[in-house]
Amino acid sequence: MSKGLFSKAGLAISLFLFSFVAQAALSHLSINSRQFELGQHPKFKLNIVAGKNDLSRISFHVRQHVGDKEVLEELMVQPVNGFMLYAIGVDDVKDPNAKLIVSHYKGNNWQQFSVIPVFDAPFIKTNSKTEININTSNQPKKVAPMPQVKSSQKNQLAVTAPKPSKPQAQVLPATMVSSSASELGASCIIERNSTETLWRIASRYAKPWETNVYAVMLAIFEANPQAFSKQKIYLIRQDIQLVCPTVNQLNQYLSKAEDKLAFEALDRKQRSH
Repeated sequence: MSKGLFSKAGLAISLFLFSFVAQAALSHLSINSRQFELGQHPKFKLNIVAGKNDLSRISFHVRQHVGDKEVLEELMVQPVNGFMLYAIGVDDVKDPNAKLIVSHYKGNNWQQFSVIPVFDAPFIKTNSKTEININTSNQPKKVAPMPQVKSSQKNQLAVTAPKPSKPQAQVLPATMVSSSASELGASCIIERNSTETLWRIASRYAKPWETNVYAVMLAIFEANPQAFSKQKIYLIRQDIQLVCPTVNQLNQYLSKAEDKLAFEALDRKQRSH
């Protein structure tokens, strides 16, 4: 009898822990850059660190005031890599105090994770050569419906669904790095000796690639997953040749401050597991 109770109790605890681990996914979210100005529809590049990057448990909304009404729009998203994604909306942002509202599904309900002023984020002017499309018809289905709330309620979550019925929106990433980096990619090999750390390598290449050390480290990590033991950014292997990241991989990183946050969040997450 008691053995059965202990078994059931153990099973219940195991299920609880599994549920907690599965849901406690989002640990960092910040705006890397915005590719729009006041009066245009929202286009963001976001830094994200999440357990499994399960976008069915994460939502992104723009909240703004239009006249005396509070309007919220859910953004469409598309992952760029394991720690960056694009988000886009279709309604023009006319409120200079608009906010990006990030929520995650945790403990069997939606909870607000962060509120970020939209126009505090760095603005990046883009061009047609760096155009990237978001697949508006293949958006992740949320694990549970978002609550329908009135604008008078505090800490409200978004209520407006994406509107893919309009012509397909496009997100434009960062401006291309200079032509001095145009030969980067699989045909380019990173030179290093057997004692160099990732930081040392990135420090040497940051200047010729005209970017920052954190951007180089993240791009090298993305381009060479097999060169890191257990695919952890702080465990670079010395026995595997490193290829240069592509121009597009480097173009994902524009802000040294944001790149530093993304690198530190990824490093912290990987060291904790």
